[in-house]
Amino acid sequence: MQNYSPYYLLLFVCMGLMFLNALKKDKQLVHYLFVIFCGSLCMVGAQKLTAESIGQYKYLLGLLTCATCNVSWLIARALFREQNPISVRHIAFAATVAGLIIFNQTWHYLASLNSQPLLTSDLMWRLKQGVNEITLLLSSSILALSFWEAFRGYSKKTQSQKLQSVTFGSAWALAVFNASILPKFIFSAAETELYNPIIITSSALLIVFAMQGVMLLQATAANKQKLYHNNDSKTDIDDVKASCDSAHQDQVPPELIAGIDELMNEQQLFLQTNLKISDFAQALKVPEYKISRAIRYHYKVANFNLFINQYRVNYAKTLLASEQAKEWSILSIALESGFSSLATFNRVFKSIVGGIPNEYRKQKSNYNNVKTC
Repeated sequence: MQNYSPYYLLLFVCMGLMFLNALKKDKQLVHYLFVIFCGSLCMVGAQKLTAESIGQYKYLLGLLTCATCNVSWLIARALFREQNPISVRHIAFAATVAGLIIFNQTWHYLASLNSQPLLTSDLMWRLKQGVNEITLLLSSSILALSFWEAFRGYSKKTQSQKLQSVTFGSAWALAVFNASILPKFIFSAAETELYNPIIITSSALLIVFAMQGVMLLQATAANKQKLYHNNDSKTDIDDVKASCDSAHQDQVPPELIAGIDELMNEQQLFLQTNLKISDFAQALKVPEYKISRAIRYHYKVANFNLFINQYRVNYAKTLLASEQAKEWSILSIALESGFSSLATFNRVFKSIVGGIPNEYRKQKSNYNNVKTC
């Protein structure tokens, strides 16, 4: 006789994680998808536990199990793709798989009622077999795509990102092996049926915990990055580690300096509002700590924010002294120079120049008038 207690574990764990992520304040796309995924797994556990007591209605409950492997693929994209992780075509693909699962469950429900002669026709039977094959093919493809998403561009990832990829990919591989391959080697057909609750639950929880683990790793990395930008006096942890490990930390590759110079002087990237050190790292395809090290040891500037603000202030000084921009408001010059607000512009300008922008403009205007006379 089967032991259904593992399904209780699946139900309670997924329900707990579902509410934990649903109640999270700063939710992102991946959290919404994870809630849907956990909810669907809860329905899997509920369907297995109530199958004998509710009879054919278990197939109606099965309609809500349509967001498992398809949504897990969307989660993989949301976790490992930074730009445009999910588009309309991805949602359409996932919805197609969900529709096939719903068709299959509806078929079984109608067949259990034994009130639809059409279901027993040769045409409908062939349709059912075809849908089963398509569902199996698409589900297998989605499993492969989810695994591939984790390791796409692995060689270019940071150590933290590589850890996330290995965590996610290893859990997927182990779950698939545990669910489909391992039982064939160690169990007979009867034993596989007997231990099926343990097999299904352990495989599902492997994937669930891997997803939650990667989300926690990414949240930790994001918090460290936020702390770095909020406190200019503190250096990035990876930067400290890299600097300490290097015997020649003041030596910066010339090609990196050339790349930074091109971004600042030719492309004028500093005019972009809310510019981050990660934008530089992505543009130059180098780790962030190398950008930070170059700024401190080559340009002799304390941190990234000050480095960018110096360029912005110099650009603003040019505009303030320009005849073409003499009718511009200080706010317009601030925004044109890459600052996000007038208050920030005034504060940064005064800290670097020693006076506020309006005073600087008046000084330049008086100087130009005297020079003209």
